[in-house]
Amino acid sequence: MSEPAADARPRIPPVAFLGVLAAISPLSLSIPVQSIPEIATSLATPYGAAQLVVSAFLFSFAISQLLVGPLSDKLGRRPVLYGGLLIYGLASVGAAFAPNIELLITARVLQGAGGCAALVTSRAVVQDTHTGIEAARMMAFVAMLQSVAPAVGPILGGSIDALLGWRWIFGSLAIFAGLLALGTSIWLNETRPTTGGQADSWGTIFSRYARVLRSRLYIGYTMAFTFGTIGFFGFLAVGPALLIGGKGFTPFDFSLALVVIASQFVTGAWVSSRLVRFLGMDRTLWIAMAGVTIPSVALFFVHDSPSIVALVAPFVVYAFFNGFIFPNALAGATGVDPRIAGSAASFLGFAQLGTGSVLAFVLSNLDTSDALFLSLFLVALGVLATCGMLLVKTAER
Repeated sequence: MSEPAADARPRIPPVAFLGVLAAISPLSLSIPVQSIPEIATSLATPYGAAQLVVSAFLFSFAISQLLVGPLSDKLGRRPVLYGGLLIYGLASVGAAFAPNIELLITARVLQGAGGCAALVTSRAVVQDTHTGIEAARMMAFVAMLQSVAPAVGPILGGSIDALLGWRWIFGSLAIFAGLLALGTSIWLNETRPTTGGQADSWGTIFSRYARVLRSRLYIGYTMAFTFGTIGFFGFLAVGPALLIGGKGFTPFDFSLALVVIASQFVTGAWVSSRLVRFLGMDRTLWIAMAGVTIPSVALFFVHDSPSIVALVAPFVVYAFFNGFIFPNALAGATGVDPRIAGSAASFLGFAQLGTGSVLAFVLSNLDTSDALFLSLFLVALGVLATCGMLLVKTAER
């Protein structure tokens, strides 16, 4: 961090394109959810095995980030993005033609590995081309587009399934990958910072990576980002049981609830992009800490209420303030050392997805007759996220 600054920042790519790049993985995760029963029937496999098309993608996506980030810092954003889209596109074609569940799951693992390149590099490009508050604002716009994907995915996948069959869900993702590769060639120049025009050695990159992982500032932002946002993994794990099983929602009603919640994340990200100019990243994040903790506490007091509003309303508020956390904590963490923004973004994503997966697994194995355990975990997550901001406050700049 005391080393020479990187070369001048390159031309800024369109934020809409970066947002679409970031959206490909969450879209790919959720788009086949509605078709899992049909996949199980079509491939003559148990429902539990068919569900692995979701969990296998998520696991591969989380682990692969640890490799993709350092690769993008060493080889550049464009080569890693092209390589990831190629793997993703070929895997999508393989999934579309998979004759059995084993090959379909294998294709989804490769999809997750390739798709994570789009998310990691889009976040790194924002940090390459912007600094400080402007990076947070750009990250907010990218997050607004990215956040729509998980809610739209099941609806889009269900429509494709109804018209063309479930295999065309993966066929459409292959076409999407090709379009993103074309967009990359048009809009995205190489943005990776270099020193004196030369790429850093692997030793230099991993030395900086190790230094960042020891940084109180980076750990603090990572804690705020991870524990402040993974409550949705818990909601997705037990929400269907609470709302469909307990409150009489139909699957379509539940999808609409997800759309309402996701829309508040978009609104929060937009408000954050304006607010951060006046308050700065850290003050905006402190507001967000209160914003996610208060509805979590409120949910605890109404966890056994028969009212649907009592369960959904806290998550609407929670989503709004997640729109504050996501761009600002992400910009803060990747800005600790912009020369390894890819590595920093990849570890951040791994921490979020890995911890979120554990949370979802634990909650799904606890009592789901009401929202008690969900509310207790959310309160604990709010406290941990606040501890992260305390680390940021006491860190040396």
